[in-house]
Amino acid sequence: MSTPLELRNSVTGKIFPAIGPFIIGAMFGVGALQGLASGADGGHVLVIALMAAACLALGASIARGAFDTSVKVVLDSQGFRDRRAGDVLVPWHKVRSVRLTSGKGSAMLNFELTEEPPDAIKYAPANALSRILPFGKTIVHMEVSSLDVRGEDMIDAIRRFAPHVAVTR
Repeated sequence: MSTPLELRNSVTGKIFPAIGPFIIGAMFGVGALQGLASGADGGHVLVIALMAAACLALGASIARGAFDTSVKVVLDSQGFRDRRAGDVLVPWHKVRSVRLTSGKGSAMLNFELTEEPPDAIKYAPANALSRILPFGKTIVHMEVSSLDVRGEDMIDAIRRFAPHVAVTR
């Protein structure tokens, strides 16, 4: 029996996406300060200051995940469990295939199940598109670009734990 693969947040996978909101928040902040210094209307300065605060809060929220060292995803001989999306074990015998998709800096594993996923997974934000579209009702999406293991390594682990699952890239 193989050792489970436990995945955590990647520091770089959380810090780099937070840089953009921090920069935009700083730009709004500078704009608010310039507005105050030039005697601009208080209402406009307040709106700009609120935008700065919102962007900085978004950046802090994204960056906060870099310091969360808890296990997010577990792959083992029983199945897979994504604690970010329902924390429900999906046994390998219910998985028909898995596909690694990547592009523009993001990577995702798409698991095709033999039946609809449990409600806790189905209603997770990552699977919103599957609820809307008429096809893909048995697809579970797992975002992997923010985790500390590459998607290819996860595919290798899936092949080791569940050799019957068809893998496409």
